[in-house]
Amino acid sequence: MYTAFFVGTAGSGKSQLTATLAEYLKVYELDVATLNLDPGVIHLPYAPDVDVRDYIDINEIMTEFELGPNGGLVAAVDLITSESPTILEELKDRSPDILLIDTPGQMELFAFRPTGVIAAKEFGGDRCVLVNLMDANLCQTPFGLINSLTLSLSIYMRFFFPQLNLISKIDLIDNNTRKEIDKWLENNYVFEDAINSQITGERREMAINLLRIINDLHLLAETFPLSSKANVNIDQLYAKLQLIWQGGEDFQVEDRVVH
Repeated sequence: MYTAFFVGTAGSGKSQLTATLAEYLKVYELDVATLNLDPGVIHLPYAPDVDVRDYIDINEIMTEFELGPNGGLVAAVDLITSESPTILEELKDRSPDILLIDTPGQMELFAFRPTGVIAAKEFGGDRCVLVNLMDANLCQTPFGLINSLTLSLSIYMRFFFPQLNLISKIDLIDNNTRKEIDKWLENNYVFEDAINSQITGERREMAINLLRIINDLHLLAETFPLSSKANVNIDQLYAKLQLIWQGGEDFQVEDRVVH
């Protein structure tokens, strides 16, 4: 089973991408399952095949432990690992070719608490990719993009999985800005020039140093824009996932080869 985790800040489009990619992969006759790991979500743009809300009721937790919404969500996320054997058994029964995992909206609850790393190892298996979504609205300036990439670096250090960084909701920004972002991602010298021209003082020095670290770790090469709603670069995401999962070869699923 091939696995992809979707992480990112609140509102970055994790659930929408889960829905869009699931439908995209089904066109190739792949057996795709979705797993919702957000116990606090109310509405989803897809019907999860496996849903943590079937095992963890955030309202009951808030009542039992006299917690507010934030405390209740923290407690609920921390309980995921206690339910992992049951969830894993349900996934085993479902036995899909590909599993797409939608994580909690508040990224810090999953990415920066022990529960997230433990859950990722339990559900991810050996062939797992972490897909990090960076909201395009936060990446329109050189400093904003550096901030988002620095956060992606922190996520990479937490999980140490193969990782793709998507500038999500790219359809919401104008074409000129999008072209500038493309230039920054394609050439780190152009990116550095943009930083030098738009940022001054210590912030400039910090941004330049961070960019060089990010470039040395090849994070820019694994960063590209995407729109789930406008279907921009969904095919590129599929190709990148293939490259990580099977070295770029077509999927070999049981007795089938999927092109």
